[in-house]
Amino acid sequence: MLSQTIRKTRMYSGITQVEMAKMLFMSETKYCRKENGRAKISRQEAVKMAKILELNENAILKYWMADHLYELMKDDKELVYEALKIVESNFDNFEECVKMPSKNNSYSTLEERLKRRKKK
Repeated sequence: MLSQTIRKTRMYSGITQVEMAKMLFMSETKYCRKENGRAKISRQEAVKMAKILELNENAILKYWMADHLYELMKDDKELVYEALKIVESNFDNFEECVKMPSKNNSYSTLEERLKRRKKK
């Protein structure tokens, strides 16, 4: 999920894989493997990619976390549900932690980012 989002946004923004790899201080091969989903993207790399692509950091981290949860659930869905119950029991106000945030303007759309780039 995250790698697909990064790839589409990078391509739409006109940044090449070579340029992205250089900005992340990694080889083109390593970056290509991460973008194609053959290697995991670390949390720190996801944050750096968000900054480079002018994406909302929280939005990218949601995809990063979703990838991790998906991988866990793929192998043992019931165990993940049990683990989430443990997390829930350890939060005083779990409902507040998992409540969906209201839609706000902090998540800029790709079109808005392109308009800002054209103004620069």
